[in-house]
Amino acid sequence: MLGSASASAKDHVDWALDFIDSAESAGEQDGTDHNQFASGTDKCFMTWEEPQVLSVDGATVEVPAWSGRTKGACFFIMSLQKAKGYAESDIRRIWGAYGLTSDNLFDWINMSPATGAPPPSPDDETSFRRVNRAVDIQKGDILAIGATSTYAGHTVIITGPAKEIFPQIQPRYSGTRQFAVPIVDSTSSSHGCLAPAADPEKDYSDSRWSGPCTGGNMKAGAGTATMRVYTDATTGYLLGYTWSVTSSTTSYYSPMTRPFRIGRLFKLPDPMSTEDPPPPP
Repeated sequence: MLGSASASAKDHVDWALDFIDSAESAGEQDGTDHNQFASGTDKCFMTWEEPQVLSVDGATVEVPAWSGRTKGACFFIMSLQKAKGYAESDIRRIWGAYGLTSDNLFDWINMSPATGAPPPSPDDETSFRRVNRAVDIQKGDILAIGATSTYAGHTVIITGPAKEIFPQIQPRYSGTRQFAVPIVDSTSSSHGCLAPAADPEKDYSDSRWSGPCTGGNMKAGAGTATMRVYTDATTGYLLGYTWSVTSSTTSYYSPMTRPFRIGRLFKLPDPMSTEDPPPPP
């Protein structure tokens, strides 16, 4: 995107969900895949209501409307750009770079003050506030997983409040509570293989999974799903997470294994004008 667009009444969650639905509809109409996953060093891109001429894989091409090739961090950033009317320069102004990774986002949230804490100095503002308790999670927050020596990290957009899971599902740990967190993200690894539940309150399925758990298929790209976070039963503070709500004895990640933070966007600036300044008097 070379310039900024008008900000939208919809937020980044709304646009992320709109993209998934519209890309699926567009793909059904023309028989092509409008929702792809960006693996490795693949360049991310997203288009919205109109086709755009973009540089993709070294070639200048017209990309159809509602088309994307994304991964966790860039799916969040581009959805935010659409909602706020941001150009790439606006993202650089806020967070110092455009091609932010999930590890970068983790670092920004990690250095942010907690929700309700005194604000930092203007020079130290991060445009995030750190969410430390599951009961405080709300639509629009993001969960960023930091990189390790064996993992590149990941980012998901949270689409609603966390809901306590009862009875608890394996793995279960003494002195903890479990919460289901509804998300939208772009990944090649399914957040579980559960079929949609009859009870909407316990629907932990991944929209990209089809078929049974054994022998089923994952469609890489953007979709909706559910993750699970654990909290201390006494303090309510976040402890760890699992990639899905599927019962398992080995799926829990502590911050020592895969560090994560939940952040809330805070007082984002308006997009900068792309108009030329007035001439000198």
